[in-house]
Amino acid sequence: MRFSSLLFALPLLGSVFAAPAPAPFAETGLTLEKRDVDVVQTVQELANTVHGCQPLGAGQTEVDVEATLTIIVGALEKCGNTLGIDLSLSVDVDVVLGAVIAPHGDIKNQVANILAQVILDINVIIKSIKAEHKKKPKCVALLARIDVCLTLILKGLSTIIAGLIFLIGTILISLGVILDGVLAFLLKLIIGLLGNLLGAILCGCIL
Repeated sequence: MRFSSLLFALPLLGSVFAAPAPAPFAETGLTLEKRDVDVVQTVQELANTVHGCQPLGAGQTEVDVEATLTIIVGALEKCGNTLGIDLSLSVDVDVVLGAVIAPHGDIKNQVANILAQVILDINVIIKSIKAEHKKKPKCVALLARIDVCLTLILKGLSTIIAGLIFLIGTILISLGVILDGVLAFLLKLIIGLLGNLLGAILCGCIL
Protein backbone atom coordinates (compact mmCIF):
# COMPACT_ATOMS: atom_id res chain seq x y z
CA MET A 1 0.00 0.00 0.00
CA ARG A 2 1.11 3.54 -0.71
CA PHE A 3 -0.35 5.06 2.41
CA SER A 4 -0.79 4.25 6.03
CA SER A 5 -3.98 4.09 8.03
CA LEU A 6 -6.12 7.14 8.81
CA LEU A 7 -4.29 10.40 9.21
CA PHE A 8 -7.16 11.89 11.13
CA ALA A 9 -9.18 10.24 13.87
CA LEU A 10 -12.75 11.03 12.95
CA PRO A 11 -15.89 9.65 14.56
CA LEU A 12 -17.48 6.82 12.64
CA LEU A 13 -21.11 6.38 11.85
CA GLY A 14 -22.98 3.34 12.96
CA SER A 15 -24.40 0.86 10.52
CA VAL A 16 -25.31 2.78 7.37
CA PHE A 17 -27.28 0.25 5.44
CA ALA A 18 -29.56 -2.03 7.40
CA ALA A 19 -29.28 -5.74 6.80
CA PRO A 20 -31.79 -6.81 4.14
CA ALA A 21 -35.02 -8.32 5.37
CA PRO A 22 -35.54 -12.00 4.62
CA ALA A 23 -38.92 -11.43 2.95
CA PRO A 24 -37.58 -10.90 -0.60
CA PHE A 25 -35.80 -14.24 -0.46
CA ALA A 26 -38.95 -16.02 0.59
CA GLU A 27 -40.68 -14.58 -2.46
CA THR A 28 -37.94 -15.50 -4.91
CA GLY A 29 -37.06 -18.82 -3.35
CA LEU A 30 -33.40 -17.79 -3.17
CA THR A 31 -31.39 -19.55 -0.50
CA LEU A 32 -28.32 -17.78 0.78
CA GLU A 33 -25.16 -19.79 0.32
CA LYS A 34 -22.84 -19.84 3.31
CA ARG A 35 -19.38 -19.19 1.96
CA ASP A 36 -16.17 -18.64 3.85
CA VAL A 37 -14.93 -15.65 1.88
CA ASP A 38 -11.82 -13.79 2.99
CA VAL A 39 -13.00 -10.21 2.49
CA VAL A 40 -9.56 -8.67 3.01
CA GLN A 41 -7.94 -11.02 0.51
CA THR A 42 -10.72 -10.41 -2.01
CA VAL A 43 -10.44 -6.63 -1.94
CA GLN A 44 -6.64 -6.82 -1.83
CA GLU A 45 -6.68 -8.84 -5.05
CA LEU A 46 -8.81 -6.12 -6.60
CA ALA A 47 -6.36 -3.49 -5.36
CA ASN A 48 -3.37 -5.35 -6.78
CA THR A 49 -4.93 -5.58 -10.23
CA VAL A 50 -6.02 -1.94 -10.30
CA HIS A 51 -2.66 -0.78 -8.95
CA GLY A 52 -0.97 -2.61 -11.82
CA CYS A 53 -2.79 -0.37 -14.31
CA GLN A 54 -0.74 2.73 -14.99
CA PRO A 55 -2.12 6.22 -15.65
CA LEU A 56 -2.37 6.98 -19.36
CA GLY A 57 0.43 9.08 -20.81
CA ALA A 58 0.50 11.83 -23.40
CA GLY A 59 0.73 9.33 -26.26
CA GLN A 60 -2.38 7.43 -25.19
CA THR A 61 -4.71 6.06 -27.84
CA GLU A 62 -8.36 5.15 -27.65
CA VAL A 63 -7.33 1.50 -27.69
CA ASP A 64 -4.99 2.06 -24.73
CA VAL A 65 -7.74 3.72 -22.73
CA GLU A 66 -10.28 1.01 -23.46
CA ALA A 67 -7.80 -1.75 -22.61
CA THR A 68 -6.98 -0.19 -19.23
CA LEU A 69 -10.60 0.46 -18.31
CA THR A 70 -11.57 -3.07 -19.37
CA ILE A 71 -9.00 -4.54 -16.97
CA ILE A 72 -10.41 -2.43 -14.14
CA VAL A 73 -13.99 -3.43 -14.93
CA GLY A 74 -12.97 -7.09 -14.99
CA ALA A 75 -11.27 -6.80 -11.61
CA LEU A 76 -14.30 -5.07 -10.08
CA GLU A 77 -16.70 -7.66 -11.46
CA LYS A 78 -14.53 -10.50 -10.15
CA CYS A 79 -14.47 -8.89 -6.71
CA GLY A 80 -18.24 -8.38 -6.73
CA ASN A 81 -18.90 -11.95 -7.86
CA THR A 82 -16.63 -13.38 -5.17
CA LEU A 83 -18.51 -11.38 -2.53
CA GLY A 84 -21.85 -12.44 -4.00
CA ILE A 85 -22.87 -8.91 -4.95
CA ASP A 86 -25.23 -8.56 -7.91
CA LEU A 87 -23.48 -5.92 -10.00
CA SER A 88 -26.39 -5.75 -12.45
CA LEU A 89 -28.48 -3.88 -9.89
CA SER A 90 -29.33 -0.21 -10.00
CA VAL A 91 -27.19 1.82 -7.62
CA ASP A 92 -30.34 3.21 -6.02
CA VAL A 93 -31.54 -0.11 -4.58
CA ASP A 94 -30.42 -1.87 -1.44
CA VAL A 95 -27.59 -4.27 -2.18
CA VAL A 96 -27.97 -7.86 -1.03
CA LEU A 97 -24.98 -10.14 -0.60
CA GLY A 98 -25.51 -13.46 -2.34
CA ALA A 99 -23.59 -15.20 0.40
CA VAL A 100 -23.48 -15.02 4.16
CA ILE A 101 -20.00 -13.70 4.81
CA ALA A 102 -18.70 -13.32 8.33
CA PRO A 103 -15.89 -10.77 8.69
CA HIS A 104 -12.80 -12.40 10.15
CA GLY A 105 -12.03 -10.26 13.17
CA ASP A 106 -11.86 -6.47 13.13
CA ILE A 107 -11.22 -5.83 9.44
CA LYS A 108 -12.85 -2.42 8.99
CA ASN A 109 -9.62 -0.41 8.88
CA GLN A 110 -7.91 -2.89 6.56
CA VAL A 111 -10.78 -3.05 4.10
CA ALA A 112 -11.33 0.73 4.21
CA ASN A 113 -7.68 1.48 3.48
CA ILE A 114 -7.52 -1.06 0.66
CA LEU A 115 -10.68 0.21 -1.00
CA ALA A 116 -9.61 3.82 -0.56
CA GLN A 117 -6.42 2.90 -2.44
CA VAL A 118 -8.50 1.27 -5.17
CA ILE A 119 -10.59 4.42 -5.54
CA LEU A 120 -7.48 6.59 -5.49
CA ASP A 121 -5.77 4.55 -8.21
CA ILE A 122 -8.89 4.48 -10.38
CA ASN A 123 -9.36 8.21 -9.90
CA VAL A 124 -5.77 8.92 -11.00
CA ILE A 125 -6.24 6.80 -14.11
CA ILE A 126 -9.53 8.48 -15.00
CA LYS A 127 -8.00 11.93 -14.58
CA SER A 128 -5.16 10.92 -16.91
CA ILE A 129 -7.55 10.12 -19.77
CA LYS A 130 -7.77 12.80 -22.42
CA ALA A 131 -11.12 14.53 -22.76
CA GLU A 132 -11.44 13.40 -26.36
CA HIS A 133 -11.26 9.74 -25.32
CA LYS A 134 -13.68 10.16 -22.41
CA LYS A 135 -16.34 11.12 -24.95
CA LYS A 136 -15.99 7.95 -27.01
CA PRO A 137 -19.05 5.65 -26.61
CA LYS A 138 -17.12 2.59 -25.43
CA CYS A 139 -15.08 4.63 -22.98
CA VAL A 140 -18.23 6.28 -21.64
CA ALA A 141 -19.78 2.85 -21.08
CA LEU A 142 -16.69 1.49 -19.33
CA LEU A 143 -16.41 4.52 -17.04
CA ALA A 144 -20.08 4.23 -16.14
CA ARG A 145 -19.59 0.54 -15.39
CA ILE A 146 -16.65 1.30 -13.09
CA ASP A 147 -18.75 3.85 -11.22
CA VAL A 148 -21.64 1.43 -10.75
CA CYS A 149 -19.44 -1.50 -9.70
CA LEU A 150 -17.53 0.57 -7.14
CA THR A 151 -20.75 1.93 -5.69
CA LEU A 152 -22.43 -1.48 -5.40
CA ILE A 153 -19.35 -3.12 -3.90
CA LEU A 154 -19.17 -0.42 -1.22
CA LYS A 155 -22.88 -0.70 -0.50
CA GLY A 156 -22.66 -4.48 -0.32
CA LEU A 157 -19.70 -4.53 2.04
CA SER A 158 -21.31 -1.88 4.25
CA THR A 159 -24.00 -4.43 5.14
CA ILE A 160 -21.42 -6.52 6.99
CA ILE A 161 -18.92 -3.81 7.99
CA ALA A 162 -20.67 -0.97 9.79
CA GLY A 163 -19.40 2.55 9.02
CA LEU A 164 -17.17 1.37 6.16
CA ILE A 165 -18.19 3.97 3.58
CA PHE A 166 -17.85 6.87 6.00
CA LEU A 167 -14.36 5.67 6.95
CA ILE A 168 -13.34 5.38 3.30
CA GLY A 169 -14.54 8.93 2.71
CA THR A 170 -12.48 10.28 5.60
CA ILE A 171 -9.39 8.47 4.34
CA LEU A 172 -9.79 9.96 0.88
CA ILE A 173 -10.20 13.42 2.37
CA SER A 174 -7.12 12.97 4.56
CA LEU A 175 -5.15 12.15 1.42
CA GLY A 176 -6.40 15.24 -0.37
CA VAL A 177 -8.23 13.24 -3.03
CA ILE A 178 -10.69 15.07 -5.29
CA LEU A 179 -12.81 12.56 -7.13
CA ASP A 180 -13.42 12.96 -10.84
CA GLY A 181 -16.98 13.91 -11.71
CA VAL A 182 -17.25 10.77 -13.85
CA LEU A 183 -17.63 8.81 -10.59
CA ALA A 184 -21.01 10.45 -10.00
CA PHE A 185 -22.75 7.58 -8.18
CA LEU A 186 -19.75 6.96 -5.95
CA LEU A 187 -19.55 10.65 -5.09
CA LYS A 188 -23.24 10.78 -4.27
CA LEU A 189 -22.94 7.73 -2.01
CA ILE A 190 -19.94 8.97 -0.05
CA ILE A 191 -20.99 12.61 0.14
CA GLY A 192 -24.43 11.55 1.34
CA LEU A 193 -22.75 10.10 4.43
CA LEU A 194 -20.03 12.68 4.97
CA GLY A 195 -22.33 15.67 4.86
CA ASN A 196 -22.10 18.85 2.80
CA LEU A 197 -18.93 20.29 4.28
CA LEU A 198 -16.72 17.20 4.02
CA GLY A 199 -18.42 16.18 0.79
CA ALA A 200 -17.52 19.51 -0.78
CA ILE A 201 -13.86 18.82 -0.01
CA LEU A 202 -14.02 15.44 -1.71
CA CYS A 203 -15.52 16.80 -4.92
CA GLY A 204 -13.41 19.97 -4.93
CA CYS A 205 -16.34 22.32 -4.39
CA ILE A 206 -16.37 25.56 -2.41
CA LEU A 207 -19.48 26.10 -0.30
